[in-house]
Amino acid sequence: MKQNIYQWGDPQNPTLIFLHGLGSTGLAFGELAKHLPEYHIVSFDLPGHGYAKALEEERAYYPSNLIVDIEGKINQQLGNKSHYLIGHSFGADLTLHYAAKYPEQIKGIILLDGGYLSSKDLGMTLDNEIQDIEKFCNEVRFPTWDVFFESEKEELSRWSEELEEASKAQVKEQDGEIRLTISTFTGQSMIKGIYAEPVTDLVEQVHCPALLIRATKPVELESTRRKSIQTLQSRMKNLDIEPIADAGHDIFREAPKDVAEKIRAWLMNQKR
Repeated sequence: MKQNIYQWGDPQNPTLIFLHGLGSTGLAFGELAKHLPEYHIVSFDLPGHGYAKALEEERAYYPSNLIVDIEGKINQQLGNKSHYLIGHSFGADLTLHYAAKYPEQIKGIILLDGGYLSSKDLGMTLDNEIQDIEKFCNEVRFPTWDVFFESEKEELSRWSEELEEASKAQVKEQDGEIRLTISTFTGQSMIKGIYAEPVTDLVEQVHCPALLIRATKPVELESTRRKSIQTLQSRMKNLDIEPIADAGHDIFREAPKDVAEKIRAWLMNQKR
């Protein structure tokens, strides 16, 4: 099995740890890491993602249990070295859970378009999401690697070695087809965990400096975004907000340079 912990940059530099979203992998941050050369970047595959072994128990995928596993990986890589934690989408939810439980090792957190919009805000229900993830896992399949990569390239305006490596880690060859690595069981278990342990129950326990870098597309969601952000800001006193113009939910893939600049500027401001 390939490695599932990834590092970029000099370990002597300040460390940023990245947590990916549902269905993604730690390699997703490779391109963004190139735009932050002055930092030591660490990421890893969550269980059942990329090259990491899947878990057998449903509740093992709940945030309260995943962050224990994350804490172990962080200690393995950094020891007692303090760090910033950055999460995208579901990874942002995990970042909030982690910051609430392990505040002593956190200098600050950055949420990449996550941790502020709940399923309820978006008009979704648990049953809807359980059905959607099953359909997604079953229907995403390609006859060859070439067809898969062509599909991936169509989603972005550019292509790179880092993007190709990250895309490849999300899938596997199975029964003559290219299928998602994440299983229906893993995806559904994580979604159940989000509903069972919502971040809304713990955001007031997060006291470290925090930054939300948010999407602005689709514009139809802007009113909902603003309302959810206002609620979050009323409960988290040290929260800054930075939008990325013309970017959707996958902001760090769509606009890695812009996201890196927002991260860098905020981190520099924390030193003052």
